[in-house]
Amino acid sequence: MADLKALCMKCRDDNNKPTMQVMNNPTVQEKNNRYSAKGTCANCEGNMFKFLSKDDAEKLK
Repeated sequence: MADLKALCMKCRDDNNKPTMQVMNNPTVQEKNNRYSAKGTCANCEGNMFKFLSKDDAEKLK
């Protein structure tokens, strides 16, 4: 995975919808057999969160 993209709630388009942004410094977490990534937005430095599949989580580790 080259760049992990997720929805940023701070970065909005003209219709006030969240936009997909690149996640900086993603850290992979596992809890109850669910994988997630936390990081910061490359555009506004806001916090980002995304659920991942097991395969994607293994690629990011």
